[in-house]
Amino acid sequence: MAALKDEPAIITGVPLGGEGKGEGELNPSAPYKIEAGDVLEIVILGEEELTRTLMVMHNGTISFPLIGEVGVVGLTTEEIARLLSEKLKTYFTHAVISVILKSPTLPHVSVFGEVLRPGSVEYQRGLRVTDYIALAGGPTNRANLKKVKAVRFVDQKAVVLTVNVDEILKKGRQDQNFELKSGDWVYINKRFTIEWGIVINTLSLAVSVVTLYITIQRL
Repeated sequence: MAALKDEPAIITGVPLGGEGKGEGELNPSAPYKIEAGDVLEIVILGEEELTRTLMVMHNGTISFPLIGEVGVVGLTTEEIARLLSEKLKTYFTHAVISVILKSPTLPHVSVFGEVLRPGSVEYQRGLRVTDYIALAGGPTNRANLKKVKAVRFVDQKAVVLTVNVDEILKKGRQDQNFELKSGDWVYINKRFTIEWGIVINTLSLAVSVVTLYITIQRL
């Protein structure tokens, strides 16, 4: 392929209504910004061997032939197409680049710990911490809702936030009830409780031991 400097043409696209993207979310006034876990189909017209369907990784990048890793999180499909065209224009002349947003391959949020059905919950855009706890069957009666851990991977590093779900539910503190993304984790620890049955049995055993010791000393 000759190294020519003509500016490539750009075509972008998103599925109207979205495949798993929620109807009405994609509109001219609020273009969708790409997130980790999204899948992009990238086509260069006339260069079928370079057509790729790529998932955006946790570090916010995709890996494309000839140019390697490219950061795309927070960009629109149009911005990604322009970015790719800028990086690829050394190789092509009058290239037509199409970037299409597709559904994530395996969109999920993982909910662990003290919920009735721990495991993966299907990701749905717009749902928040409490929504995913509810979809996992809700908390058990041993759940510590004051210190729920939400984990998000940023630049391949885990960022852990503590969420007071108890305040969200009782006081309506929606500022803590943030929206989750595909790939996030939620962990609900066990609440500290006093097992009075065990305590009473232990005390009874201790009293019995002391009584036996005193009895032996008096013999």
